[in-house]
Amino acid sequence: MNNKILEQADKLIEREGLTSTFIDGVNIYKVSTFKERCPLTYPICLIVLLQGKKVGYLPNKKFEYDKSNYLVVPIALPFECETFASADEPLIGLSFNIDKNMMLDIISSLSKEELKESSDTKMALFQGVVSDEIEDIIYRLLKILQSKEESKILGQTILKELYYRIATGENAHFLHKMFLEQKQESKISRSLKKIHDNFNTSIDVASLAKQEDMSVASYHRHFKEITSYSPIQYIKKIRLNKAKELIESKNFQVNDTAYEVGYISVSQFSRDFKSYFGYPPKEAKVFN
Repeated sequence: MNNKILEQADKLIEREGLTSTFIDGVNIYKVSTFKERCPLTYPICLIVLLQGKKVGYLPNKKFEYDKSNYLVVPIALPFECETFASADEPLIGLSFNIDKNMMLDIISSLSKEELKESSDTKMALFQGVVSDEIEDIIYRLLKILQSKEESKILGQTILKELYYRIATGENAHFLHKMFLEQKQESKISRSLKKIHDNFNTSIDVASLAKQEDMSVASYHRHFKEITSYSPIQYIKKIRLNKAKELIESKNFQVNDTAYEVGYISVSQFSRDFKSYFGYPPKEAKVFN
């Protein structure tokens, strides 16, 4: 990213951490210190870094993203992340909660030649090169975000242009498959939404497979190919990340948190929480 983009971004940053903008689902953030590797869950989103670097870790994959390559997370995905930043060179980035209806409209409009196919990987998360076209879009977006009126009138048009560039990128094959109803990737995507909507209830994996007209073995195989986790591992990580959020942002007590995220045993919840985050839930930092 060039200096003129950073100059526009600086006009929008109000504080350390996350700053919302005049467009729902579009946020800008700044981090001025190194952050050690820690668990988190990204929603369905696009991340474009303007400065700095992040390193993500999945069970069978390590990936870096910086100002040269964007990150697309087409399913809500738990992973571990390390942030490289300093006071002299803070990490600055834009996060976009992907509008699924807009993306579906774009992918449905693509010609067969533009629809990406690849047999290299079924992993949901993917990266792409920040092209000159994408840099230009980001610059124009940052400028209009400084005006509530311009954001309201022009924002969706610029977002659609950005999503089109992402949907026609060289690594967008999973994104396309996710929106094609009969593809296994689309079935797992729908199943993941059901998990997120019902994570605090008793979830039966066999029932999830049946709802998508898949055998349990096929469901397990495709689920792990796409998310890097077994269904049970995925559900546990989603629950624990939600628990951390409840404690930190809403000041939930440990017992209440355990039951809220679907645990029957508070002691088991505490053990799982400490194993995942490295400290017990009672030591989670509360942010008011």
